[in-house]
Amino acid sequence: MAKLPRRMRRLVVNASALGLLLGCAWLAEPPPPASRLVWHECGGDFSCAQLRVPVDRRARGGATLELRVARLPAGKPDERLGVLFVNPGGPGISAVGYLRSSWPRLGDVTRERFDLVAFDTRGTGGSAPLDCHESLERLMAQDPAPADAQEWQAAVDASRAFADECAAKHGALLPFMSSADSARDLESLRAALGEEQISYLGFSYGTALGASYASLYPERVRALVLDGAVDPAFDLMQFAREQANAVEAALVAYDAEAKQKGWQGSETLDEIYAHAPRRSTVLYATAEALATPPDGWRDLASALGRAQVGDSSGVEALSQRYFGERSDGTRELSVEAQLATLCADQHRLASAEAYRAALPELAAGSPHFGPANLLSHLPCAFWPKPDEGPMREPGARTSAPILVIANRDDPLTPHLWGERLAARFPSATRVDVESRTHTAFGRGDACIDSLVESYLVAPAPPARTHCP
Repeated sequence: MAKLPRRMRRLVVNASALGLLLGCAWLAEPPPPASRLVWHECGGDFSCAQLRVPVDRRARGGATLELRVARLPAGKPDERLGVLFVNPGGPGISAVGYLRSSWPRLGDVTRERFDLVAFDTRGTGGSAPLDCHESLERLMAQDPAPADAQEWQAAVDASRAFADECAAKHGALLPFMSSADSARDLESLRAALGEEQISYLGFSYGTALGASYASLYPERVRALVLDGAVDPAFDLMQFAREQANAVEAALVAYDAEAKQKGWQGSETLDEIYAHAPRRSTVLYATAEALATPPDGWRDLASALGRAQVGDSSGVEALSQRYFGERSDGTRELSVEAQLATLCADQHRLASAEAYRAALPELAAGSPHFGPANLLSHLPCAFWPKPDEGPMREPGARTSAPILVIANRDDPLTPHLWGERLAARFPSATRVDVESRTHTAFGRGDACIDSLVESYLVAPAPPARTHCP
């Protein structure tokens, strides 16, 4: 459940940082070397290019990879303010694909005053994509809450097989898949574009990339919007527990609405889950719906009602939306890239047995989602170690103010993550939004939309810190 779902791609829209800190080893880190950009038309008003970057910035003459980049020029070039990088999060979602499909949602001012630029982060989309498909479906089919030793061993075996396949195919890249590695790629892209500073709009886990960049290159920040903030300095247990608790709270809120409107509620959900041939599908469908009220809530009520009479198509459709499944069976969300990033970014549990020992704690706080959310990370127990290890105490005083947006009842990036992330940056202001959706900007809320666009045009602490 670590993913931050497709709605980000559809509406906004499948969410750390390092540091210019006192005594930080990354202080004033130079940009990694990179190739130049050669642009070509690639549909509509977009131009595309490939940027070659080192896999390991410290290995001179070592392996490289190509990043896919897309650019939409400012609608009013005479009023252009620079480049705005956009990332939808996930991790594991193609930022290029998101920008190409969702740029109209980013607001008139944004589209007119900035070149909109996106790049697929390493291992994702068109940037050396990870492919561990032979063992992926086996992994996805495991019970999300193993009830006995046999089910537990099946989950361990599937997770190990998936990690082994990924290591065999992509062993040279997996140690360099962290948000910090992608932040260095972003710096290379900035330099290749000839920009002195960047503006950045990151949603959900895309805030981890933005915060990492701000920590490594604080002087390069012109404007930074982190919407649906992920606190990057926690361990895996904290991530899984707090996210699962937030989704559980959203289910409680849905239940209250269901009782008022005569919808099918969590009792029906429990019944369907107990008899589902693939129980993970029910949980992914529920998470997708809970993150997108009010439409998603209505979709969930309808799906549960249909499933109660033997029609599972509504549940399956919601699960497919979660992953962005296409007609050819491929997914917009790369599970491989998501796990590779999460395993690199976070403090992992020591062993597979440590995951098993933690399941009762997760179930106590979130009986529907807790164990499943933790076990979705079980491949990390067998994953190659990252080159640098997880981030430590991120944060920096940037050259410009940072804007952190936190929905009060966000079901996937809890409000407290926004609180913690904003506190790590002395130049950050947090804006709280009274909303149950996941992320805020680009949803038609005039308050937050105008506040973000005003900030991007003239970066300064906002006049208000609450919407509405």
